[in-house]
Amino acid sequence: MKQVIETRHLRDARQMALSICDSLDTGPIGQIVGEPGTGKTWAGKWLARELDGVRVCCSHGITSRALALKICIAMGEQNQSGSTSALIARLEKQASGRLLIVDEANHLRWQQLELLRYLADEAGMGLLLAGTELMDRPFSDGRTSTLLAQLASRIGAKRVRFERLTALEEITGYMLQPHFGKVDKTTAQTFARHAKGYWRDGAELAAACRRVMQAQQLDKLDAVVVDAAANWMAPARHNA
Repeated sequence: MKQVIETRHLRDARQMALSICDSLDTGPIGQIVGEPGTGKTWAGKWLARELDGVRVCCSHGITSRALALKICIAMGEQNQSGSTSALIARLEKQASGRLLIVDEANHLRWQQLELLRYLADEAGMGLLLAGTELMDRPFSDGRTSTLLAQLASRIGAKRVRFERLTALEEITGYMLQPHFGKVDKTTAQTFARHAKGYWRDGAELAAACRRVMQAQQLDKLDAVVVDAAANWMAPARHNA
């Protein structure tokens, strides 16, 4: 298993998830919000492993039945046939006392959000929604905000914001030292310039640096290696 780097964002998310698990009788709901690339998906997967939860990921246009089916599969429900209502009825037993993490929740419409709220309330399930700021649209849209009033009241202060890492000390401590040990300031600044504080970009750049070091039989990371790795990544991204 890959080394877990416990950033301040991850610590806050874990504390929020624990508070959800400690108050399941009230149908608590939490949110992890942030722009793409800030580590929300990685955090959701880690929290699911760490807290014995289950995780599902949504996509554009997902239907209520598809969401219910994903949750059934994640929770080990063997009978996956029937309507959305039938699947939800089975999940009321399967989901009891469990923590469900829903990634890319910004793709959900109010009907799916209400489905999740129902499970949190009726099954005693902990719910954590992760996604971009677009996740908040149904709550502020006058056409749907009233329909989601119960769900919005469950979230309250249980919200963690994932942001880009801007301090050089954080980038060095979280993105560089766990992989490469101590590095000089110039190397850290070069890495920060290319990664721009995004967790996903930092992870990809660190992997590219390791490949460059292996190819050149180097045992120490420096700014030249970081630049070479970033240049190697650029055409690959352009052609992706």
